[in-house]
Amino acid sequence: MAYYIGLDVSQKNTAVCIVDSSGKIVKEGSCLTRPQDIYGWVSNRVEVQGIIKVGLEATNLSSWLYTQLTKLGLPMVCLETFQAHRFISTQRNKTDKNDARGLAQLVRMGEDFLKLVTVRSQASQEARALLALREHLVHHKRSLENHIAGIVKPFGLIVARGNVCAGTFRDRVVEALCLAEDQGIRIRSLVMPSLDLYREACAQLALLTKQVETIASHDPVCKRLMTVPGIGPVVALSFMTAVDESAEFFVYHAGSLSWKSIAN
Repeated sequence: MAYYIGLDVSQKNTAVCIVDSSGKIVKEGSCLTRPQDIYGWVSNRVEVQGIIKVGLEATNLSSWLYTQLTKLGLPMVCLETFQAHRFISTQRNKTDKNDARGLAQLVRMGEDFLKLVTVRSQASQEARALLALREHLVHHKRSLENHIAGIVKPFGLIVARGNVCAGTFRDRVVEALCLAEDQGIRIRSLVMPSLDLYREACAQLALLTKQVETIASHDPVCKRLMTVPGIGPVVALSFMTAVDESAEFFVYHAGSLSWKSIAN
């Protein structure tokens, strides 16, 4: 017997539907959204050797579940969100149970029909988490600069910004606050907490940037990309982790398209 399984994943529970090769429902139910619980629910109801495909929609939890369930021996596929949504939206009543049924039937149609999503490796996901946190701190740093400069401007205190280091910006603000006190403007105690927060954000940003540089300097793909003028560690690592499977690309040379390794 061949089985096809659809998983409708939510943060707490996952609806599971198992159908056979003819599309008939064999078993359905729900379990906690944890790899061991999902595997246990499935293996207690059908033979794991008979499972052809297990499909789940691409969500924030899909990478984790896909990786862990694959390690447990389930033949996983990750379905493109738009296609899955359009297919299961044909159900008369939208429930987790019906969505799992729709995903199971979608998986049964075969890979020629499916639009699959490639799940990134754990190393790429970790690097992208680092890049996302760094980007958040960059925005936070810029926001604090704008906020602090905007606070003192109504008092006639113009703090020059631009491409300056954290220490230089802080010194300029402190100088402006000293000038304000000489003029009887008492805002130093109001601005200093934000200025201290700015200094801490810059320190943490420097640590994350150093981690990005270290990873990029040891990755052959990033090292190759950084030979291009204007490409630094952040851009190189962002590209490498976005593509993930970066061993080969279509590149244009000598008037024709051919396969070439980016790492060579």
